[in-house]
Amino acid sequence: MAARNYKKVFYAGVLLLSLGGAVMLATSLGTDFWVRAEVKRDLGTVNVSQTQGGTLNIGLFRGCKTFPVLEKCGFQVTEEDVGRNITYQPSHPMVAATIAFNAGAILMGLIAVSFSAYNVFTNPIETFAGPMGLYIWNGVSAVFCLVCLILYAVLYHLYLSGNSLLTQTEIGSKFYVETSGFGYSYWLVVGALAAFLVNEGLVYLSGKHIRSVFQNRSGSMKERPSEDVLMY
Repeated sequence: MAARNYKKVFYAGVLLLSLGGAVMLATSLGTDFWVRAEVKRDLGTVNVSQTQGGTLNIGLFRGCKTFPVLEKCGFQVTEEDVGRNITYQPSHPMVAATIAFNAGAILMGLIAVSFSAYNVFTNPIETFAGPMGLYIWNGVSAVFCLVCLILYAVLYHLYLSGNSLLTQTEIGSKFYVETSGFGYSYWLVVGALAAFLVNEGLVYLSGKHIRSVFQNRSGSMKERPSEDVLMY
């Protein structure tokens, strides 16, 4: 009984981490900080250097610019507003794939939540509903998160870093990107990936603990007959 309760503690941890992973993924999908950049505008002359600063952030659906003399938030991320080398919008194949794998990871994470709850509150006899199911759903969620991260990293390095974030008009107005990088929306997916990988470890540890308990019990049962042998 103690071993069974100990196992459920592990499953409760899997439940909480799966739920946390799904929440992080949903937050990343709905926020606009997959990429964040510091933007400057050079207003200097031949003898005097003068700059103005601002920021730009974009998500999978919308973005916001707070440049000097230009503030535009809630815009749809299309070619007219972001980038010179890509039509950056949800219908672009790489953006669409990023969204799809993010949504798929959320779905798999929610399934992992339900399987974890099932193991916490009941004792399933089906192999697929027990630890094997937890391995599968958390593993698939982790793979989806990893693919999502790789897709967006490739998209960023090809099209969305440095001055590639600016339109030709903005560059002609002497705007330039001073620094750019991934925002917190991207790192939330990294956090979700870590949560699902930790879940794999928790499921493994719960099974390892149970096996060791059974082995100890088996050993103790083998020793008992020798203790009860009558000496003649």
